[in-house]
Amino acid sequence: MATRDPNRRKKIIDASRRLFARHGYDGTSISMIAAEAGLSKAALYHHFKNKEAIYRVSSRTGMDALLSEVEKALAAAGDHPLERLRTYMRASADRFERKQDSWMSGSAIFWSIHYSETRSQVLQVRDTYEDLLKQILKDGIDQGVFRKELDPNLTSKFLLSILNQLPRWYRKGGRYSATEIIDIYLDTYLDGILMDNAASEA
Repeated sequence: MATRDPNRRKKIIDASRRLFARHGYDGTSISMIAAEAGLSKAALYHHFKNKEAIYRVSSRTGMDALLSEVEKALAAAGDHPLERLRTYMRASADRFERKQDSWMSGSAIFWSIHYSETRSQVLQVRDTYEDLLKQILKDGIDQGVFRKELDPNLTSKFLLSILNQLPRWYRKGGRYSATEIIDIYLDTYLDGILMDNAASEA
């Protein structure tokens, strides 16, 4: 009797992320996932009852991992809001560069009106991730590092949009890494929100 592959579930998730990233949810079929993972459809159904179940796990675990990595990076960062803002953005960009399929397949759900249960679960984690950024911005305002008229909600959405646009054009092997690109964008943006003396203090 052949030994069951203990990594089969992970292979299915990894394969689905590659396909969801390339083709989106609607453009990916169970047959495609099974073929990409090197399995029969029957073997795949042993682990997941349908495509949505695969997507729920792949997108949720990817979002959980992003949140965990950012939280860990912030725990090791200092207290200055500017340092924490850079840490948040760099950790996010680093995660994107290392796990592009996970990032892109997870973000695909926000463009769909279907699969409300899965979307709701992912949104809960996404909101926690975004709340970390909002708190950094609020702390910066309270400490006089960022301008008092700064809107944390709008600013967080703008900064996250920079990260979320990377998959549309970024390719590895270019002049800059994803983290370096985020540094350049962040430097450009910070010129508009820092108080005059804040940059020299960081």
